[in-house]
Amino acid sequence: MTKVEIGDIDFGTQRKYDLMKISRELFRLMMNDPRYDYATLEEMFAFEEMQNYDPAEVSKAVDELTGKEKYNNLLLEISKPYGKVYAVNKRRIPEMMFTYQPLGFNEMIGL
Repeated sequence: MTKVEIGDIDFGTQRKYDLMKISRELFRLMMNDPRYDYATLEEMFAFEEMQNYDPAEVSKAVDELTGKEKYNNLLLEISKPYGKVYAVNKRRIPEMMFTYQPLGFNEMIGL
């Protein structure tokens, strides 16, 4: 029996290319690694994967992902006593696609 690992979670084909590159990267990071979910803006600025971006760009990506008009809140903004925290909107998961890969696929292709 072949073992399968779940790869990244992505948007459905209709939404895949509608977001800025940084928004897609930030969302995939938060969606696929629970350590990055429920993060403040300041914590997002410190994510290793976001170090190549200016804090203003990260803020713009968060604004895009929390926007109600076009994307129906891919990220939720939650008010806490210490400030705003952003979390993946789990109700949107059925609209996304899972990318399946054979176990060890990334090692086979050198990632």
